[in-house]
Order: sequence, then C-alpha cells, then structure tokens
Amino acid sequence: MSTHATDRKRLGIRLLTPEGTVFSGQAAMIVAPSIAGEVGILPRHQPIVAFLRPGECRLKMLDDSEEVFATTDGYMAVEEDQVLILVEQAERADALRRAEEAIAAAGDDEAAMVAAVSKKRRAENRLRVVENRK
Repeated sequence: MSTHATDRKRLGIRLLTPEGTVFSGQAAMIVAPSIAGEVGILPRHQPIVAFLRPGECRLKMLDDSEEVFATTDGYMAVEEDQVLILVEQAERADALRRAEEAIAAAGDDEAAMVAAVSKKRRAENRLRVVENRK
C-alpha cells in the first residue's frame, strides 16, 4: 500500500454485470443503494460486503464531476480502497440521452440507425426495470 497522500484519496471501482464491465476506474467516493439504505464509501473505508437494491450508484470522480448509473439488485464488496459492484444490470443515467443523440446523428445510415435504436431500447428497458423494482 502506498503512503502518498494522493493515493489515499482514490478508490478503484469496478462495476460489473453478466454482460461485462460497465465501469472500471478511479473515483473519490461512491454512494450505493444498499438494502439498509444508501451507503457512502470513501478511501480507507473498513472492508464490507453489502446487498444492493435497485437504485442508482453515484460516483464522485477525482475532478469533482459525477457519474450516475441505474443499477438492479446485486452486491458490493469493499476492501483496501477497492470497490467491486456486481449487479444484474447497470446503465449510465445519460444512456438514453446519448442513444437519442445517436439516432439524430444517424441520418440516412441504416446500420447506424439500427444500432442507435437498439441502444435506446436497451437503455429504456434497463431504466424501466430499475424504476419498477424500487
């Protein structure tokens, strides 16, 4: 474990679904929807394992921006400044907006349009699942 002050202010975060990695990177903090209520994790947090309910995982990034993911049931494990989140489904909160932008940008490109519409449907479905299970 490093003793540099900057290293102590970072969490390694991996958000995984059966389909693969949704997010892997560094953040300053994460807030996740545990079954007992929201839990905030900062660097140097005690090791824990928590059951997660459908809701949103919010990551405060190192540059103070925020990434938000709609997530379903799952688990979170914290150990040595590493956070592992395993859920059935996860979708960036802005995925629907990005899919709609891709549809608008597709123009006459039929392949791009089909891919963008598919992304929009997946985003709508995942967000609907999360909302219905709250």
